[in-house]
Amino acid sequence: MIVWRYGKKWQLLLYLVISLAASAVNVGMAWILSRFIAAATARNLNMFLASAALALVIFIGLGVAQWLLMTMSATIVRTVNMRIKTVMIRYMVDDEPLTTDSGKDISFMTNDLKLLETNGTTNELLILTDALIFVGALAGAFAFDWLTALAFFVGNLLPAGISALTQGMIGHASEQWSAANASWTGQLKDFLTGLDTARAYQANGAVKKRTGILAAALEGRLFHMNFLIGTVQAVAMVFALVLGVLFPFGVGVWHIIIGGSTLASFIGVVQLSNDMRNPLLEALDAYNKRGATKPVLKRINEADAALAATTDDGENLAPTATGDLVMHDATVKIGDKPILQNVNLTITPGEKVLLMAPSGFGKSTLLRVLQGEIPLASGTYTVAGIPAAKVNRVALRKHFGLVKQTPFLFNDTLRYNITLGAEFPDAAVMTAVTKAGLGDLVADKGLDYQVVENGQNLSGGQIQRIEIARALLRQRPVLLADEATSALDDQLADQVRREFLSGPETLIEVGHQVPAAVQAQYDRVVHLDQISTAQSA
Repeated sequence: MIVWRYGKKWQLLLYLVISLAASAVNVGMAWILSRFIAAATARNLNMFLASAALALVIFIGLGVAQWLLMTMSATIVRTVNMRIKTVMIRYMVDDEPLTTDSGKDISFMTNDLKLLETNGTTNELLILTDALIFVGALAGAFAFDWLTALAFFVGNLLPAGISALTQGMIGHASEQWSAANASWTGQLKDFLTGLDTARAYQANGAVKKRTGILAAALEGRLFHMNFLIGTVQAVAMVFALVLGVLFPFGVGVWHIIIGGSTLASFIGVVQLSNDMRNPLLEALDAYNKRGATKPVLKRINEADAALAATTDDGENLAPTATGDLVMHDATVKIGDKPILQNVNLTITPGEKVLLMAPSGFGKSTLLRVLQGEIPLASGTYTVAGIPAAKVNRVALRKHFGLVKQTPFLFNDTLRYNITLGAEFPDAAVMTAVTKAGLGDLVADKGLDYQVVENGQNLSGGQIQRIEIARALLRQRPVLLADEATSALDDQLADQVRREFLSGPETLIEVGHQVPAAVQAQYDRVVHLDQISTAQSA
């Protein structure tokens, strides 16, 4: 159960106790109603007044129980949501492969988790409450008139089989909706990001057409899922009314006619029959809707299991560790597609290496492999003599600095975008700023200058320099540079390159079209297309 695995046990147990109390109050209401009928039959005013006083107490108790149930339900939902979001964020940040589609992650964290809350967590609590109310009502009804109660029980139980027969169809429809929703979110993000390009080339119509097709597919899947759920609900309701009302009423009236029961007892059973039939129908509906959350819950459970299996107990790698980076017969795949194959590469400490290959050959992928972010499909990769897979993952990540070709900026200050929230002395920050060529910007705007979303108030060169400053500030043993100076003018690119080449750290830089004069500045130039037999499309 979602609420048991991801909630707090004491909250759930308290919720069950309150539900049990609410169930007892429902039985008390039926008892009061039967006393009203008995008082009316006997024309006993004192019995009626005493029953009315008890009814007032019971009604207040019911209101309190319902308030407590709603409060505890909201508390449990909040606890479960926070735990699941914490698990998923931790998994996405720490463990999820970098090759995962971010659009699907965004869709999952918004739409899918909301579906899990409404159709999963909330419905599980509803099922638990309904089960206790049903059991309490059944016990009370048997105390009034066992034969009539048995008829109501059997008549209300039979429709449950309909739900069991339809779970597979609903689950399949839910999977189709989830896939369509992820596609819609991912494509919509791409369209909005590239809106300026679409307008520049008058591709507005094509964008609107494609979004319209995706929207229609998404809504079609949603309609199909809701249609199935609604059909099951309607069929279950018909069966419940015929078997849960007509049949047991006939048994009850017959039992009174032959003298086996009284009208007061029958009314008590009828009152409790509502607390058998309604919770049962409600629970069946909730169970059907919960079936729609199986794909979402499966992904959460897999992420939770992956986190439980991942430890930071690997071999230590000191911040000043030195040693060769060695790849032997290394093969990298994304899915089933080979990106790099049979790569043999050795890089010694302090060496300045330029990796070159045609565009799309997997140069950036190789840098992610060196970081340990993408595992090898086969072959070996060692860092300072230790298999990368056995190195403490935090220590391995701290061994590498990274300058990406397409940096990401947070909607925050220049200082935060350089330090990423870590504590560094101002002098160290300013040194990195100067080396990265950001001195003029900081002198003009200051380190507390607010960078807007995606750095839209900065130039492409300034954005790239922030990425370079991040790496220079941390002074990692190995610096990975992915087309690091591509957005800079020749003079600044030469300045930054000199910083990279003059430092004590190992430099592994990726380039596409690099002039021969620039290539000569490196210790070694490695042509990746000559040491790998696989090429990405």
